[in-house]
Amino acid sequence: MNIEQNKPLKDLTTFKIGGNADYFISINHYDDIKKAVFFAKKNNLKTFILGKGSNIIFDSKGFNGLVIHVNIDFCKLYNNNLIVGAGYSFPLLGHITAKNDLGGLEFAKGVPGSVGGAIFMNASAFGQNVSDSLISVQCLTENNQIVNLKKNECNFEYRDSIFQKNKMIILSARFLLQNNNDALKIQKEMLDKKLLNQPLNERNAGCIFKNPKDTSARKIIESCDLLNCQVGGAKISLKHANFIINENEASSDDVLNLIKHVKQVVFEKTKINLYEEVKYIPY
Repeated sequence: MNIEQNKPLKDLTTFKIGGNADYFISINHYDDIKKAVFFAKKNNLKTFILGKGSNIIFDSKGFNGLVIHVNIDFCKLYNNNLIVGAGYSFPLLGHITAKNDLGGLEFAKGVPGSVGGAIFMNASAFGQNVSDSLISVQCLTENNQIVNLKKNECNFEYRDSIFQKNKMIILSARFLLQNNNDALKIQKEMLDKKLLNQPLNERNAGCIFKNPKDTSARKIIESCDLLNCQVGGAKISLKHANFIINENEASSDDVLNLIKHVKQVVFEKTKINLYEEVKYIPY
């Protein structure tokens, strides 16, 4: 197990924002993650579990603790059953399953991130949720025990799961998919819509806000004339108002101040409170 110090974080995220982590460990095996957790406890370090870094904002000052990068990336497909590591690419998983005429995860190809991150956030798009096809999740408990949680034990809700409320670390997951000869066609249609409507080729962290009930954050932000609003290097995307793009070496403060401004204007004009979907990781 290799322990790195003063590790740059910004290039490990899709937003390209963040300072250095005091300590950093990349995990490829189950045994190593137990060692990493022990190292953190022994040295009284706070920890953050990192996947593909697609839905987070690291502080520009860095992270005063240990970042554990879960890179467990195996994928085993048995007929309609799938067992996959938490560090495996979620878009690649979507591609592989659709290519094998399996439905249920077609949307995944257009969702950047890891399988673990998708489960953590209960990722969804086009009426599909990662939890729909999920059977169980293998994770490491706070007591360093490996356990399996059934789907109904994961408390999945919109952009939420039990893993956001406890200190369990997702290691792998098991899915059961359905035969669908149109999976690739469906996936292409989904991806084409995303490419048309989202700034996928720019530096971003995905949707910033959760959608309020019966409407979308995008529509609300647009209605408040906030398109193209900018703070420092952080800017509301013209392509999709619920995306902030890192246009010019934005800092975490730029992004946080822009988020604060959007929330304030939206509430003043509509009396609607917006809540963040993206996760800010403080120093």
